Amino acid sequence: MRKKTVVPIILVAFVLTLVGCNHETTVTQDIVDKTVAVNSFHPKDYPNKIEVSSTLDFAKIYQNVDELYEDSQNVVYGKVKEIAYIDDSGAAITSYKFLIENSYKGSLKENDMISVLAVGGYVRLQKFIEVFGDAKFKDYSESKRNQTVIQENVMGAPLPQENEKYLLFLSDPIKDESPLPDGAYSEIGAFMGRYYDKGNARNGNTLSRYVPKDEPDFYGGENENYSLSKFENILQKK
Repeated sequence: MRKKTVVPIILVAFVLTLVGCNHETTVTQDIVDKTVAVNSFHPKDYPNKIEVSSTLDFAKIYQNVDELYEDSQNVVYGKVKEIAYIDDSGAAITSYKFLIENSYKGSLKENDMISVLAVGGYVRLQKFIEVFGDAKFKDYSESKRNQTVIQENVMGAPLPQENEKYLLFLSDPIKDESPLPDGAYSEIGAFMGRYYDKGNARNGNTLSRYVPKDEPDFYGGENENYSLSKFENILQKK
């Protein structure tokens, strides 16, 4: 049986508080565009914004890179090139174009440009009402509903940003999981499968992942940081 892509179901629990060299890798080869088209919108087109708190129903807490590596089909390092927001399912999802600099598992290669889906982002209020109903928004006029967007940071996790560099643990390409776009990849375990490069991991700085602020022991005390060289040494033993 084909394993379904892990895109955690958002429990919409609203809180309407209404190496050794000092340079980065330069990609010199031609980019292979494997991105997919998405039905996106721009949050700035909506004058009203609601900030939302939500949680996730996790099937598994990934305590370390060994567990992430085992359950992922692709492991890659690279840079975010472009951001888009989609809400076809009624949930907020960020779609970002990601240019791969290193591939550590799977068939993806250096200079491949792929589309990655991350839980969290923005959802149009009208789309949310269409999917989940208007119980919380009965007093909103039709005009206000059409002019409102919901911003959602799942468990406080930051949204992907252009030019940030990540080490990602990813699914296989999505196939036949409408309304998610075929050919896109999803992060394993939501924010658990995304390590941030806040400096220059190639020069010994660390890759780290988000820890929910109100759950400092979310990973069971095993949330270790890695340099790229340390991570590559771990892979050599697999």
